[in-house]
Amino acid sequence: MLATKIETTVQNDGELHLTQLPCRKGDRVEAIILVLEDGASADEAEKKRQLAREEFLALANASKFCSTGPYPTRDELHERH
Repeated sequence: MLATKIETTVQNDGELHLTQLPCRKGDRVEAIILVLEDGASADEAEKKRQLAREEFLALANASKFCSTGPYPTRDELHERH
């Protein structure tokens, strides 16, 4: 299988025109389209991820949960005495 990567821009809604492909008439091909985020959207998504991470860490650090004794063994959990 020969793979090639082409980055292009959609000119009309729902239409994509590809040229300069390394194939001939009659060749069977499979096309996978990945829609790229524009720079502003990628920056916004990264800011949201970072904010969510900071909120998660703040909640985790503020947690008062801790065990009060040893954890049960596997046999105790499954009542295999």
